[in-house]
Amino acid sequence: MAKRDYYEVLGVPKSASADDVKKAHRRLARKLHPDVNKEAGASAKFAEVQEAYDVLSDVDKRKKYDQFGHAAAGVGGGGGADDMYEQFRRQQGGGRSVRPEDFEGAEGGQFGDVFDQLFGGRGPFGRAGGRKRHPEPTRGTDIEHPVTLTFEQAARGTSLPLRLSLGNTTETIDVKVPAGVKDGSRVRVRGKGDRSGGTPGDLFIVVSVTPHAFYKRSGLDVTLDVPLSVYEGLLGTRVTVPTLDGQLTLTIPPGTGSGAKLRIKGRGIKRGEEVGDQFCVIKIVLPKGLGEADKQFITEMQARHPLNPRENIGW
Repeated sequence: MAKRDYYEVLGVPKSASADDVKKAHRRLARKLHPDVNKEAGASAKFAEVQEAYDVLSDVDKRKKYDQFGHAAAGVGGGGGADDMYEQFRRQQGGGRSVRPEDFEGAEGGQFGDVFDQLFGGRGPFGRAGGRKRHPEPTRGTDIEHPVTLTFEQAARGTSLPLRLSLGNTTETIDVKVPAGVKDGSRVRVRGKGDRSGGTPGDLFIVVSVTPHAFYKRSGLDVTLDVPLSVYEGLLGTRVTVPTLDGQLTLTIPPGTGSGAKLRIKGRGIKRGEEVGDQFCVIKIVLPKGLGEADKQFITEMQARHPLNPRENIGW
């Protein structure tokens, strides 16, 4: 009787992926395995499925089969289910009969893989089959440790010595906090958590950032209020301002009003390769306690330079 097309045997199209082939084989093998299915002909169908899978799961064999069909070298050489059991018996030492314990810990090989897929690691005799299963090592729990950083430490990064109680021991470790962390950020330190299991858990540093006296953060940018007198705003001036990387001199153009923002590039928050800017927000401060002569002078000045800042703004 002519052999059936291998794709037809597995019920997949010729365009099926390797994963599709594997899923089809697993489904059919579960259904037809002789130790599961006692119907007449189940063994032969199982062997047919296994033969098709042996070819289509191998890249080189599948390529040859697609070109030459069953005539391809190395294709179609498998026998029935008894032949496969006999092959396994010879691999296990020849001569003697196959015993249930022969399947225990069968490392790799045709049947190791099949039983691994079919029974989830248990062989057809109810014993451990396929590859040996070793229990996964237990893992210690993760722990959290709160730390408080200054605004500058969070913006530029820092290294903190932390004294931790880990089980029955106390250990001091240096934790590197990356630049740019925010209030509430969690920094992971692998392997420094609970050690009660076979594998240590992780340590999570929970960051609290102290508000700055005069900086405010917006993303990677920082803002700084810069008070100016009305005279400095009118005439312009040069003001020394702080930045996260030290002081610098800021030039205020003449006629700068309250609320104007002057940018200092690259003096904001750093995070990896990114860096924000610092914005200096101008706050004009007016003089108090003006006398009559001062008021007269301002009135005359207003007459020479009339200005209505609310004109044409829509309200």
